[in-house]
Amino acid sequence: MAGIYVNDEGTWKLPKSIWINQLGTWRVCSNVYIKSGGAWREMIKSVELDSSKQNFNLYEYVGSPAQPLSLIFNIGANKEITTVNTVPSTRPMTATTVPTAFTVGNFPSGSTVIINNNGYISGGGGYGGGGTGYNNSKVPPGQNGGNGIEKGSSNNFDCTIVNTGTIAAGGGGGGGGQYITYYGKGAEGGEGAGIPGNTRTQGGAGQYIPVRPPQSIVDPGSPSSEGGQGGDNGGDGESKTSAGGKGGKAIVSNGIEIAVSGTILGEVV
Repeated sequence: MAGIYVNDEGTWKLPKSIWINQLGTWRVCSNVYIKSGGAWREMIKSVELDSSKQNFNLYEYVGSPAQPLSLIFNIGANKEITTVNTVPSTRPMTATTVPTAFTVGNFPSGSTVIINNNGYISGGGGYGGGGTGYNNSKVPPGQNGGNGIEKGSSNNFDCTIVNTGTIAAGGGGGGGGQYITYYGKGAEGGEGAGIPGNTRTQGGAGQYIPVRPPQSIVDPGSPSSEGGQGGDNGGDGESKTSAGGKGGKAIVSNGIEIAVSGTILGEVV
């Protein structure tokens, strides 16, 4: 067990920060190194997010450390962590989900991670579902919205969020509307809220196709068709002829401690 540990009510833990007195002023150390087995290694690391990111993995961003680490990760007020929707608009007929914006990752057992978020973390909104064809053919449902932040598959390290910014869930895409006889496919559903999405906080309205009067004996016209409303942050998309997508979660905690809540748009599970 290399490094500096403190005894917390009978349990030895890596400290989350170390303070030094410099010319009468106490300040927290940005980086702390220890000598273990004749080699110096970093034990406490303070990192600033250098630019806005998409589909972000913190563990990979700090170099995939193999040894336990106390990490303080700071996200500035002008930074965003958002989603790239990796599913094309010609997506499969089964339900798909927008990727998570921020994954903490699988840090070594015994690590501590503090995330100071002053920026904007947002899951993406799901695409709207397709309108069914004149023969009532099967179409893609509304896409599920993405999660804002989740811990990852490992739960063997401590993770704390200090949120003075915003953490948002993506909204589900609205379902597609009914088929239109002769004329063609029905109306598409609206896009869910998120980044990217209809807007940051509001789902989009579904497409509306008005009644088409008869044009001739062989063209009987068609009824109107309306796609479902996309969900707001974390909300489900409205179902129509095809199903609306499920809303994402703002935080999938899996053991994450929320020390300061700030603005959270969507559910914490």
